[in-house]
Amino acid sequence: MKTYDILGISIKDHSVREALHLTREYLSYNSPSVVYFLTKDELLAASDSEEYRTFIEEEADVTMIATSDIFKAANVEEKGRAREIDRNLYLKGLLRLLSRERRRIYLLTQTAAHMSDLKNLLGTFESALQIAGTCETADISAAEDVTNDINTVTPYVVFAVLTGKEGVDFISTAKKFMNARVVVMLQPEMLKVREDGSVKQGFMARLSGRLFKRVAGRYR
Repeated sequence: MKTYDILGISIKDHSVREALHLTREYLSYNSPSVVYFLTKDELLAASDSEEYRTFIEEEADVTMIATSDIFKAANVEEKGRAREIDRNLYLKGLLRLLSRERRRIYLLTQTAAHMSDLKNLLGTFESALQIAGTCETADISAAEDVTNDINTVTPYVVFAVLTGKEGVDFISTAKKFMNARVVVMLQPEMLKVREDGSVKQGFMARLSGRLFKRVAGRYR
């Protein structure tokens, strides 16, 4: 594990080997651990929010950089990690483990489009996953209803695509009552991938990248 200061946020970044080792341990725990994927948008939002920053630095058990251009924009030299990130090796390894051990998973999104994209993403990497339940809810503030639905199927892993601070607030509250072992918080920008597993970055992602690079320059 290495720690980086990006936009004034202390980021604990794990290699794929380290992150998978930790996740395997978490699968034996009785309360949920959180794996949180960080995009440029998440970091920009957290740079302006103490509560958001606290979640990243203290509440998330594992933080994973979602796209390697974050390193480049923040002037961090990590070519080995960049290759792991670009090939989505952690997510591939986790899904392979869950499929091999037939671990139940649950999918949670805020829109039908994100649910469809999430299913396609997971299916691209592993076709034999045990999806025990799904939930699409625009009103993620209804934490109790969503948590109760998750608890009816007792999944090992919840894959959640929840946007912004609202999603962070939900997980921060719901994990105290959730009967799952791991919550993997993905971001909408991660759902479209190429055949090699790398994330497709469209116009909005490139625009966000320019803003991120400009803001990151202020912290050097």
